[in-house]
Amino acid sequence: MTVFVDTSYFIALMYSSDKWHAAAVRADDPRLDLVTSNEVVNETISVLRARNSLSLALDFLREIREGHDVHILYVDAATQSAAWDLYARYAGGGASAVDCTSFALMRRLGLSSAFTFDAHFQRAGFEIIRA
Repeated sequence: MTVFVDTSYFIALMYSSDKWHAAAVRADDPRLDLVTSNEVVNETISVLRARNSLSLALDFLREIREGHDVHILYVDAATQSAAWDLYARYAGGGASAVDCTSFALMRRLGLSSAFTFDAHFQRAGFEIIRA
């Protein structure tokens, strides 16, 4: 099974003090194929940097680029256009532009499940995997 990985999952996994950390660790299953987007990677390193964790941001970036645990998908023009259409629909409920890009990418790939702690994914019709 292929599962989309969102920023909130990456952040929870990296911070033992995060309220979702234990759930993120339990959800990790090596039998799953994990994918994320370049935009989620950018958002994750931006969140880490904003938390004054530049070294953690750089470590994450190196690991995700060199590792083989998570496949990074790059957003193309058609997916970005679909994301902007979804933003018009979901932004009023608090979904971010990156969330909407994730929704568009997941729909394009036929993915129904995400590792996330962001309720916007569920509101957009996706299954949130939490252990």
